[in-house]
Amino acid sequence: MILLDTNIFIYIAAGKLERQVVASYDIAHASIAIIEALGFPDIQANEHLILKSLFEESYSIALSDSIIERAIMLRQLKKMSLGDVIVAATALENDLALWTANIKDFQHIEGLTLIDPTRQQ
Repeated sequence: MILLDTNIFIYIAAGKLERQVVASYDIAHASIAIIEALGFPDIQANEHLILKSLFEESYSIALSDSIIERAIMLRQLKKMSLGDVIVAATALENDLALWTANIKDFQHIEGLTLIDPTRQQ
């Protein structure tokens, strides 16, 4: 199983990344990804529908006490956005590789496996 960062869901919905890139994987998302993606004020109706479908098809990992504790520790080490720190903590706590188009936002985190599928096309 892999964890998709919010930007990967958005890229797929916008047609900037082919859905087939993740089709052969079991995919998961941190619960905050739904808020980040669907809460965007300028989201197009068709993108909204695609995102909802993607989130329904992927495994949702809820914010747990252990993820919160890991997120606190990560945020104390380096300033990160709340969304990014929750996504990173979710990946670490569940021993999942994180697929993101923003490698630089996460590369300082020890033990986090990062893959940028946008560079593999």
